[in-house]
Amino acid sequence: MAKKLKFKPTPAGIMFLSAIGVLLIAIIILTVVGVSRCKKNDDPTREPSTSAEPDESVEPSLEPVETPEETTPDPLDTPDPDDTADPSTSADPNETPPGETNGPDPIVITTPGSVTSLAPGATATATPNPYYTTPTSAMKRNAQKGYVSADSVNMRKTPSKNSTLVKSKIAKYTAVTLYVEQEGWWFLKCDDKYGYIKSDYITKGSAPTSAATGEQTGKIVVSKIALRKAADSKSECIKEYENGETVTIIKTEKDSSGKSWYYVKTSDGKKGYMYAEYIKVNKK
Repeated sequence: MAKKLKFKPTPAGIMFLSAIGVLLIAIIILTVVGVSRCKKNDDPTREPSTSAEPDESVEPSLEPVETPEETTPDPLDTPDPDDTADPSTSADPNETPPGETNGPDPIVITTPGSVTSLAPGATATATPNPYYTTPTSAMKRNAQKGYVSADSVNMRKTPSKNSTLVKSKIAKYTAVTLYVEQEGWWFLKCDDKYGYIKSDYITKGSAPTSAATGEQTGKIVVSKIALRKAADSKSECIKEYENGETVTIIKTEKDSSGKSWYYVKTSDGKKGYMYAEYIKVNKK
């Protein structure tokens, strides 16, 4: 009969066996987990991860996205200056632009050292041919005698036929005082007025006598007669003269009704028109 062996574990042996058992169990667990992961990765039926693929549940927009069209600016397509103006700052049509004046500039009429009329904003400057309104002291010292050598001559404010009339219908042989000749006109004095008469109608020197020019004398044959400014019974009366006074007849004119008038010079030096019917012409 065989003899039974007795195994009596020691505490150290128990601890050693326990450690080996724990190690085996850990190896088995790790092996099982690794095999399981490999099977999951190799499974063809497994659905792919949605994190790497786009979400197909969102339907794309059917409307195409418009991209801004790049255009090359047209060099001729420039903004209209009137379209860019601020309507609140539009110019007042009645406002005068700087540097300009309303209406034509007045003529500068000067004597040396003075200006009688100057445009607003203008600077007084010397002009080569100033137009005079009154003679200077030098002009008065150098004045010459002259007379009108044509019938019905006009005196004007400046040397221009379009200038303002100062005196009209000046009779032939009327004495004048000559000051200065400008641009074909004489600046002169006629009676008590200053102005310009064309040089063609002025002669230097004293006027011829009545005998040399064929002028005649006459005598007033009515109680009283008016000396008038024009050959018209409604014209302004200069002075009245009485019967018997003598006048010098310079010329004869007719009014609109055909009646004759004498342009005369009276004994006191005044000139005007008298109704010819009231003057008796003296025989030469």
